[in-house]
Amino acid sequence: MTVNNKYFRIITAVCFLLVCLTSGGTLSFLYARYQSKNNNTVGSKVSTTSGTINNGGLQLTQTPSLTSVPTETPSLTPTRTPTPTPSPIPYTLSLDSIPSDITEGNTGSFTWSINGLTKIIHATVIYYGTTSTAGTLTTSATPEDTHYTYVLKDFADGNYTVPLTFVGNAVISSSETYYVRAYALIDGKHYWSSEHSFTVKAIPKNEIAMVNYPSQLSVGQTGTFTWQITGPSATIGYTTIVASKESKSGSLDSTIGIPQTPYSELVKDFTNGPFTVPLTFVGNASFSTTGKYYCRAYTYINGKYIWSDEFTITVE
Repeated sequence: MTVNNKYFRIITAVCFLLVCLTSGGTLSFLYARYQSKNNNTVGSKVSTTSGTINNGGLQLTQTPSLTSVPTETPSLTPTRTPTPTPSPIPYTLSLDSIPSDITEGNTGSFTWSINGLTKIIHATVIYYGTTSTAGTLTTSATPEDTHYTYVLKDFADGNYTVPLTFVGNAVISSSETYYVRAYALIDGKHYWSSEHSFTVKAIPKNEIAMVNYPSQLSVGQTGTFTWQITGPSATIGYTTIVASKESKSGSLDSTIGIPQTPYSELVKDFTNGPFTVPLTFVGNASFSTTGKYYCRAYTYINGKYIWSDEFTITVE
């Protein structure tokens, strides 16, 4: 009975071991199949069961094994950076017309336009002067930064809805070449047109000049004097050559007559008109004393005294 019991225990242990080994292999196989269907699992442990018999007893141990599953590498899609679009200037000024064929003292007309966003502005003017401010003026350039000395103020203070075209007028007092820009102050910024130029012509005027004269004479010798009055047609009452031993050099103003100078009449051939100018005059005169004389040609036209440059004659 004792032997039978011993064999019975051995047979029972072997059967139990076979059952465990068979079950472990089946579990490993089923777990491997499960892993192959789940790719999101990076790595898992799978235990297999093995058994040993020590001293007639059964001892079970587990041996871990690792099964790794490859990880998918995500692909990168490049991001395209959009090309920046430059911001347009909200307002621009154009100088559309400026004076042409204008004579000093007359009125010149200026036309300019402000283009851009719809807005009410309060000031736009024309700046001009005889010195150029060349180049491009930015919105930070103030009128004080320029060389312009004259301003047309027709629209310097008001409410004007732009875009709009403006027309203004100014009297140009002197004959010069002028440089001009349109200007507007909008939202605290200074907007300028490009620079243009125009020329104002002098008023045609009568002038008098010496053509020929003797530079040296003897006392009592007759000298011949030739002078010319040019300019617009006019009627004069007289013209003469004046002389003095005292010089009054420089240019003489049209308000100065003979009484305001040291000169006295020398050639008296044309002192009793009328004479129509332009015209050339030839007269004769002599000197009674020696010395150096300072002379000019002289006339009076339309309320103005007109003088030639001063010249000298030596009398011996």
